[in-house]
Amino acid sequence: MMVRPTTSQLLRDVRHELVETIAPEVTTATARVALEQIDIILEQCAVRADHEIAWMGEEIAEIDDFAGRVIDRTGDEPTAAALRAARHEASGSLALESMCDDYNRMSAALSCAIEACMGQPDRADLLAEAIGILQTRRSERELVVRANWRLVGRG
Repeated sequence: MMVRPTTSQLLRDVRHELVETIAPEVTTATARVALEQIDIILEQCAVRADHEIAWMGEEIAEIDDFAGRVIDRTGDEPTAAALRAARHEASGSLALESMCDDYNRMSAALSCAIEACMGQPDRADLLAEAIGILQTRRSERELVVRANWRLVGRG
């Protein structure tokens, strides 16, 4: 009986079966490499499943705050319109598809905010912050997802 039937646990259980039951029966090098690739992908999916909704929620809040400050400082109407739309259409649901929709709408507001800051020397600090949202947060999270990466076929 599975006491914690989360998506990540199900993926890790599949990984365990692949390694313990199927891998010993696989004899060709090509199939072994394919099995290792599958194992890596399953682990990355498990890590992502553990965090994906929380990460999107955190980034949505960060973008909302940032876009609001860009509007306060610049009065940029496209950013204001995109932020209003993102807030108005926010589902409030934690279902993955709904969160993805909310995230995409808020990302549109971020794009507008970035455009409002580009080429404006007095807004360089805001542009640097936007780059931080895009680069730092996302690359940090990608490092978490890829933590168990290894060269396939090398053991």
